[in-house]
Amino acid sequence: MMINTKIALVGCGGTAKNYRHIYTEIPGAELAIIIDANEKIAQEVAETLHVKRWSTRFEDCLTPDIDIVDISTPNHLHHEQAIAALNAGKHILMQKPLASNVEEAEDIIRLAKETGKTAGMYMFLFDNPLFYDIKDMIQKGMFGEISGLHCRVAHKGGLNMKVGNWRQSREKTGGGAFIQLAVHNMNMLKWLIDSRITGVMAYSKNLLCPNVGGDDLTAAVCEFDTGALGTVTAAYCAGGDEISLYGTKGSIFIDDFKHVTITLSEPWHGNAITYDTPGERKVIDMPYWTRSLFDAKNPYDQHVAFVKAVQNGQPAPIPVQVGLDDMRIVRAVYESADTGKRVIVQYT
Repeated sequence: MMINTKIALVGCGGTAKNYRHIYTEIPGAELAIIIDANEKIAQEVAETLHVKRWSTRFEDCLTPDIDIVDISTPNHLHHEQAIAALNAGKHILMQKPLASNVEEAEDIIRLAKETGKTAGMYMFLFDNPLFYDIKDMIQKGMFGEISGLHCRVAHKGGLNMKVGNWRQSREKTGGGAFIQLAVHNMNMLKWLIDSRITGVMAYSKNLLCPNVGGDDLTAAVCEFDTGALGTVTAAYCAGGDEISLYGTKGSIFIDDFKHVTITLSEPWHGNAITYDTPGERKVIDMPYWTRSLFDAKNPYDQHVAFVKAVQNGQPAPIPVQVGLDDMRIVRAVYESADTGKRVIVQYT
C-alpha cells in the first residue's frame, strides 16, 4: 500500500509509551519521525519502532513531508507547539488537557478554524468498547431517566513526586490533580448522557503532597443541563478509579476498570456487556481492560480513527472544541474552590 500520511510523534515517553507503536501499524500511514526532549529516549524509541528519523528539536516535525503532528508533551508546551504545527500546515492530535488555560485553548481552536486543518483530542477512554455499550444502553432507555453520575480518578503518584517534575508547577499544569486526572472521566460522563455541565461547586486543596504544584485533592459537584447531578473527584494522594451512573430503571458502576456492577430491569446483550438477570445485581469482569486496548486492530482505537479521518478529509473524531469545553469546566471548578461559591460554566 502506498504511504500517503506521514506522522510525527512529539513526546514519546510518559503516556505515549502505551500507544506510540500503533502509528507503525496503520495502513497508508508512516511514523516518520520521533521527537523527545530526552535524546536517549528519542533514539531508543526510534530504534525500537524502526523509525529512521529522531530528534530533540520540535521544529523538526514542521518539515514539508509531515502531515500529522501528535503532541504528547507536558501541558505548558501544548499551546506553542499546536500553534506552530497549525501554522506549518499540519493536522494535530492533542493529548489532554488541550492547554494550560482557557485562553490558550481558544487560540488553538481559532487557528485550527482559520487553517482548515483537522485538530483533535486523544481521550483514551474512547478506545474502550465498554463505553459504547453503555451509551447505547442509555439511548435505548435501559437505565431510565439518569439522575446521578459520579467519577473518581486517583493515584498515589503525588506522594513520592520527585523534585524537578514539571507537575510541581501549577503554572505548567494549569492546576494540579483535577486538570491532570479528572478530565478524561468527566469528559466521558458528558458524552455518555450527551449533556453539558452548566454549574459547579468545588473544594480543592493540597493535603498531603508538598511536591505537587496546585491541588492534590479536589471534589466538585456538577449540575448537567439535563438536570442530573454528578460528582467529579481527583487525587494524587490516594488510589481508586470509579465511574458510575444511576437512573430510574437501573445503574452501573465501574470499579478500577476491572469490574462492572450492573442492575437493570431488562436483559441486555451488547459487545462488552451481557446481562440476563433482570432486577438482580450482577458483577461482570472487564476483559477489555485486562488485555491491552492499545492495538491498531482495536476498532475503537482513537489514533487509528484520527489518521483515517485525516486521510478521508473528515472531521476529527473528538474535535478540539471538546478540549476547550473541558478547560472551561476546569476553570469553573478552580474558581469555585477559590471563592467558596457556585460558579456557572461559561461556554461563550
